[in-house]
Amino acid sequence: MPQSAGNPLLVKVVGGAGAAALGAGAWAQFGRSLMGVELPPYAFGPYVLGGGALLFGAAVWLGTSNEPAVRVGAAGVAVEKSELVRIPWHAVERIVWDPERAELALRGKDADDKDVSLTVRARVHPLAAAWIAREARARIPKVTDIPDDVGELPETRTSDGELLPLDPIQVVGMHCAESGDIIAYEPDAVVCPKCELVFHKASTPDECPCGADLASLRPKAVAKDAT
Repeated sequence: MPQSAGNPLLVKVVGGAGAAALGAGAWAQFGRSLMGVELPPYAFGPYVLGGGALLFGAAVWLGTSNEPAVRVGAAGVAVEKSELVRIPWHAVERIVWDPERAELALRGKDADDKDVSLTVRARVHPLAAAWIAREARARIPKVTDIPDDVGELPETRTSDGELLPLDPIQVVGMHCAESGDIIAYEPDAVVCPKCELVFHKASTPDECPCGADLASLRPKAVAKDAT
C-alpha cells in the first residue's frame, strides 16, 4: 500500500493541534451544560471547533496518499488503478533505478500485449520498490539495471504487505514463446519458474530468455529425443 510523501513530523504536529482544538472547542461549546452550569456556551466555541476540524482534516489529507496500490510477486508487477494493470516478468523490457528521483522505471507489455510504463517512487512505495528490485534481480537480471545497494530501499521481509494467492496460470490457448504453436492441452505446456514464459513441451529450449534452466522441466521423452 502507498505511503504519504509528506513530512511525518508535520502530519503529527498538525494532527495534534487539530485534536487539541477539537477538544477545547467541544468543551467550550458543551462543557457548561455537561457540568450542569446554567450559563450559555462560550462564544468562541464554534470557531475553535471549526478550526480544529480543518486542522484535523488537513492532517488526514497530508498523511494519506492517492497513489494506487502496487502488487509484486510471481505474476509480475501490477498497479491497482481503475482496473488492474499488470506486466508479467517475461514481458518486462527494462527496469531502471533513477537515483536522482529515487524511483524505479518499468517498461514492458501487459497481458494484452499493450505497451505499459510504470513508475514506482521509493518514498511512496518503499516496500513495493524493494520487492520489485529483489524479484527482478532474481527473475530477470538481464533487463534489470538496479544497483545492489540502494539506500532508499528498505530490507524485505516475508511479513511485508498482504499476501494474495494467485490462480493457476491459464496456459491453454497461449502461444509457445519458441515456436508460436498454440497450447491446446495443459500437459503440453512448460512454464518458466522465474518469468512464467510459456513453451510447448516439444519446443522448449534448454534455457529461457530470462536465463532460467528449462532442460529439467521438459518431459523425459522430449528431453531424450532432443539429445
